[in-house]
Amino acid sequence: MTKPSNLPQKPKRKPTETLRLQGRNIITEDDLDEVFPDDGDVEKPEIYSHRKILHGFVLTLLVALIIASVLTALAVVRGDLKIPGWSHTPTPEATCPAAVHEYPPNDSITVNVYNGTQEEGLAGQTSGLLAKRGYEIGEVASKRMSRTGLTAVIISGPAGEANAFNLQRNIPETEYVADQREDASVDVVLGSQFKQLVPTDSVDQTAGTLSCPRLSPEPTEAAK
Repeated sequence: MTKPSNLPQKPKRKPTETLRLQGRNIITEDDLDEVFPDDGDVEKPEIYSHRKILHGFVLTLLVALIIASVLTALAVVRGDLKIPGWSHTPTPEATCPAAVHEYPPNDSITVNVYNGTQEEGLAGQTSGLLAKRGYEIGEVASKRMSRTGLTAVIISGPAGEANAFNLQRNIPETEYVADQREDASVDVVLGSQFKQLVPTDSVDQTAGTLSCPRLSPEPTEAAK
């Protein structure tokens, strides 16, 4: 015997009857059925299966591309794979010019004198001494020097190597540094160890090479 249900029974109403509550229409299941009839147009199982296969294929392809990209990047980093334009070009190692230069006349050289120290007036005083030796003085100013403990740094382009060689013979214990200027001018950056010029009668005017102590190899035990 079936027990009577405690749930309230669905009220019966006429098809055209509209339920109202507090002055508002109430939408029922019957109303929805009338507006949205079930025409049986549901997604077929085979179409749903095809979409799942397509989604799986796309996902697999993306994963494969990510793995391939990671492996390629690792190969490039290790140097196993060379890609044009991606490889790092090492900076050329600085070397000291090995050419032998004759000692050029002082009055053929234009010198820019810079003070690389905290001592005021050093560039002006030194440029005056160089002018007395016949050098053409260019710019006289201050310039920051990254290294300490130097007498002076002599700087020139390839065209000014012989002129830089001349200045190295007049200023003791200097270091030559090359740049890419096209003229034959020479920069002299005075360091904290600069004291004075080589006496005029002691300047060595024989042919020789530029001095680059920082680029020269350290002496071995056998050479000491």
